[in-house]
Amino acid sequence: MVTQVSAETISLTVHQNIPVITTELLAQLYGTDPVRVRQNHNENKARFVEGKHFFKVVGDELKSLRVALNYSQNPVSSKTRSLILWTERGAARHAKMLETDQAWEVFEKLEDHYFNQQKNPPAPLSPKPYATITYFENNLPVNSRLLVPGEIVITPDSCLEHVRRAGYVVVSGDDVGKLTLNELQEMATQTRKGREHWQKQYQNLKKRSDRL
Repeated sequence: MVTQVSAETISLTVHQNIPVITTELLAQLYGTDPVRVRQNHNENKARFVEGKHFFKVVGDELKSLRVALNYSQNPVSSKTRSLILWTERGAARHAKMLETDQAWEVFEKLEDHYFNQQKNPPAPLSPKPYATITYFENNLPVNSRLLVPGEIVITPDSCLEHVRRAGYVVVSGDDVGKLTLNELQEMATQTRKGREHWQKQYQNLKKRSDRL
């Protein structure tokens, strides 16, 4: 089954900072066979200038390109020993040689949506504020992730302090069985005093803020 592709949706392939397209993909878009494209090239070699209308990729460049195109609409076979990449001018020459309505129509779309992507890049999106949290082990960062909107990051000590200020008695599971009722009541009394203290502090700060 042949995957349907269009000039508006194919992934951009760049060689030497120039947008290019493979013979197979160009043929599929133009509604012809790759053999016909190669035949037109061979029979009109004088009209195609390497570096202007096409690039011939071999060796290490081909290996790198094979990896880059592995998940594209037009992956390169491991058996391929050389690959022709057509520039915008080369694609135009082939449209002229095929002289079909489909070829010219597709080439115009390639001009608008493919070959000129780098000339007319989309306007950058306005950056949105974000926050990350980084995890450390032995003073070295080992992982980082974006915080979920509304997520609050707090240390265990700070968390305990906020809980105590809210009037809760905090006791570890290991110690709770060792405490007597009187000790628990004393802790509750101290917690209430601490909560009242922080409530007064908060009210004083609020009054100062309201006067500003």
